[in-house]
Amino acid sequence: MQREKSIPFEVRGQRGLISVRVVPNDDPWASGHQLVVPDLNAEAFRGFPVCTASLRYHGRGINSIMGWIQVVVRGADVTVDRAPNLDGTDPFYAYGYLPTFFDAPANPDHPDGTWRADTFLVVVPDVIRSRTVVPIAGFTWGYELRAGRPTLLDVAGRSVADWGGHREVLETGHPAWSFG
Repeated sequence: MQREKSIPFEVRGQRGLISVRVVPNDDPWASGHQLVVPDLNAEAFRGFPVCTASLRYHGRGINSIMGWIQVVVRGADVTVDRAPNLDGTDPFYAYGYLPTFFDAPANPDHPDGTWRADTFLVVVPDVIRSRTVVPIAGFTWGYELRAGRPTLLDVAGRSVADWGGHREVLETGHPAWSFG
């Protein structure tokens, strides 16, 4: 099972590399789950994925401002996964200077099935003046849940063309933005 992936990209005239790593959560206390689930049952959360994607990029300064947008597919349910403390009108999971992507979904109470995320590195071409998002590169990852126990899915690259399959959910949920 491939749980690490390097994905090259180019944006603003410079090359970069996304390094993705997905590992099973061996210690939900160490990963901080008790901060969001105060009555944490660590055993129920053990084995769910912990995903980190970091960037190496040859650009500097403002050229390095990018974001992450994640779309989660669970059966027929397709949603834009956003950081809950950010502005609800924005589609970003993270946005900033060489942003690191981190997610640790743990849903032991969900029914059996597949939880899959398509995660895209994106830019706003003019950084802050418009509400246009353009994908640069992406990857897919997730887990299969059976009887409350997860099995991690392989990490695989996603092409920019795969972004188009999510345009409707992005436009519906974030009508103030355009998705190139």
